[in-house]
Amino acid sequence: MQFSDLNVTQFTMLNGVASDLLPVTAGIPQGSVLGPSLFTLFTNDLPSAIRSKSLFMYADDTSILCIGQSADLAIALLSKALQEVYRWCLVNRLTPHPGKSEIIIISEKTIMAPLPPLLLERYVTKTRLLRMTVDDNLTCNLTCSTCDGPLRTN
Repeated sequence: MQFSDLNVTQFTMLNGVASDLLPVTAGIPQGSVLGPSLFTLFTNDLPSAIRSKSLFMYADDTSILCIGQSADLAIALLSKALQEVYRWCLVNRLTPHPGKSEIIIISEKTIMAPLPPLLLERYVTKTRLLRMTVDDNLTCNLTCSTCDGPLRTN
């Protein structure tokens, strides 16, 4: 079944002005019961498309791990992996959300030189990974906003 079979339309509102209604011809409806399963099926081949580095996925979060002898080497590996992700997205008609994409460099040495530009130029010193906050010194804080009590480990 395609969206065109469902006669779904959309519009954009900016400063109180609405655009014309346009048909939605592809995608997964947000909030649908099947949405998470369809998204998983749709993106299932992404890890195999990224040959240059390790790619990890959990639900709709994706992380790329690049390890190098220097920050420059790790960034070069990341640049290649991001190009592979970009090509996969073009083929599959997806667009990564740049506002939700971050780059964190974890290094034994302090990086003094300016970092080279990448497809995603949002360098951060800490980020969230699942329920952990990780910083560039590799310290982690485990958080859970929906837990009733402290988190337990076995």
